[in-house]
Amino acid sequence: MKRVGLLVSLLVGLLAGLLVVASVSAQTPTPNRRPNPDDVNRVAKKLYCPVCENEPLNVCQTPACVQWKAQIAQYLAEGKSDDEIVQIFVDQFGLVVQGEPPFSGVTVLLWIGPIVFALLAGFYTIRLIRRMAARPARGTPPPVEKPASTGDRYLDQVESDLKQRL
Repeated sequence: MKRVGLLVSLLVGLLAGLLVVASVSAQTPTPNRRPNPDDVNRVAKKLYCPVCENEPLNVCQTPACVQWKAQIAQYLAEGKSDDEIVQIFVDQFGLVVQGEPPFSGVTVLLWIGPIVFALLAGFYTIRLIRRMAARPARGTPPPVEKPASTGDRYLDQVESDLKQRL
């Protein structure tokens, strides 16, 4: 009987030890995989520098951008997707950090506006060219009517010259 009690207490102690080891290992973070620079740049291309104007994050070397790239690497190591990471930065800093505005709401004008403007400008230009081609050029005299000849060649020439100048 003592043997059975000793065996049971040994098994209970072993099981308790395994549970403690399992809970401690679950609480300590496992070493994350280190994302390579290509992964970081893939996400950074979708974002713009918070300091420089119109500079993508993947080519900017300001301290803020270096810090953002480190955050991107950390998020990638945690297993977040590219879209989740971009959304985190958009939530913190607004749409201004996003390379391409989303196709929704007010930003539809940013996508469709230039196309509509180009079409209207082309239509107006074609219409203007056609109108200009239809009217006579400026500075050209109206066609001169030939008056009845008076019989005097000199007098006819003077009259013709006067009509052209007036």
